[in-house]
Amino acid sequence: MVRPEPPRSRFGLSRRAFLATTAAGLAGAAIGATPPRPRMLQMNGYPLDAETPLDLLGRSYLTPNDLFYVRHHWNPTMPDPATWVLKVEGEVEKPLALSLADLKALPRASATCVLQCAGNGRAFQRPVVPGVQWRYGAVGNAKWTGVRVKDVLERAGLKAGAKHLHTFGADAPPEKVPPFHRSLELEKVREDGIIAFEMNGEPLPPLHGAPARLVVPGWAGDHWMKWLGRISPQAAPQTGFYMDVAYRWPNAPGEPGIAFKPEEMHSLTELSVKSTITEAPKSARVGHAATLRGVAFSGSPDVAKVELSDDGGATWAPATLGRDHDPYAWRLWSFAYTPRKPGRATLLARATDSRGSVQPKDPVWNQSGYLHNGWQSVDIEVGE
Repeated sequence: MVRPEPPRSRFGLSRRAFLATTAAGLAGAAIGATPPRPRMLQMNGYPLDAETPLDLLGRSYLTPNDLFYVRHHWNPTMPDPATWVLKVEGEVEKPLALSLADLKALPRASATCVLQCAGNGRAFQRPVVPGVQWRYGAVGNAKWTGVRVKDVLERAGLKAGAKHLHTFGADAPPEKVPPFHRSLELEKVREDGIIAFEMNGEPLPPLHGAPARLVVPGWAGDHWMKWLGRISPQAAPQTGFYMDVAYRWPNAPGEPGIAFKPEEMHSLTELSVKSTITEAPKSARVGHAATLRGVAFSGSPDVAKVELSDDGGATWAPATLGRDHDPYAWRLWSFAYTPRKPGRATLLARATDSRGSVQPKDPVWNQSGYLHNGWQSVDIEVGE
C-alpha cells in the first residue's frame, strides 16, 4: 500500500519534519547553540497559511521574501514558467497569449507597496468570527517589478465598453469548491496595476504567485491574483462566491454581532489606515527614554503621521517617521517614550493618512473580520 506523503510546510518539509526541526532548533538555543533562523508562524496545515512574527515585521522597509506572509485557499498547482502563458481575452481587439519572455520584453514598471490579507487582525475581532485567525503578520512591504496592466491592455486593443477586469489564477480548487475568480474596476488597475514577475529584485517565488501575479497598490490582497493565467476586460463585474458572498464590506456600520446580507454589502477594495507596534520594551525607568517601533500604512498613498498615547487616548504625541515612503508603501516609525511615574503604562498607537483618515479606536464590525484596524496597545512596567 502506498501511503500519501504528509502535507509539506512552506519550507519544503513535511509537517512532522517541520515540527521536529523547530523543536530541535529550540533545544539548541536552550543549550547555547547558534540561534535558529527566524521562522514564519504557521496558521494552517491545509491549506498552508503562515504569517510574519510581530517582532520581525518592522525590522526593515522591505519585507524579505522568505519572511513574507503566505495565504492559500487550497494547495495550489504551480504553473511551469517554461510553458506558462498569460491569456488576454474579452473586450479587446486582438486577444493575446504572452509567455514570460514576452512579458519581460515589454517596458518594465515597479511599485514598492504593502500587500495585506483582507483578514489580517481577524483574531482580534469581537465577537469571534470564523476564518484564519491572523494576528498582526498577514502583511508585508515589497518592491514588485513587472509590466503595467495598462500597457498589456493597450497592446491587445482595449474596447471602450470595458469597465471591469476579470482575473483568473492557474490554481484549480478541490472538487465542489468554487473557483477563486475575481474582478476589479479597470479605472484602478489601469492607473497603477502591475503584472509582476519579480519581488524585491528576485524572481517571484512560487508561493507568491510565480510566474506572475497581479499587484494592486493600496487595495486588499484578495485583488492581487496569484499564478495569473488569464485577464479579461468586461462590461460587468465578475460573479461567483468570491465576489457575491466573500470579500464584501458593509454599506453601513452596525453593532458587533450583526450578520449582514450580501446585498447589504459591497466589494471590499482599499486598505484601512493602520499602525502596528512591532517592538516595545517590557520594562522602563522613570525619566529614562524607551524606544518603541512599528509600521503604518493605508489605502491612501501615504501616511501623514503616527501618534502614541499613554493616557487612554486623551492626549497624543507624534512618533518619528522613517524617511522611506513610496506611494502605498508602509512607513516605519519610532517613538521615544519617557515614563513620568512608576507602575504599569499602557501605550496606544494610531495613524493618520494623507487624506486625513484617522485610525479608529474600534474597527468597523463585519462578520468576516476584514481590515481590522483598531488601536493596538502594549503594556510597559515602569520602575523608579
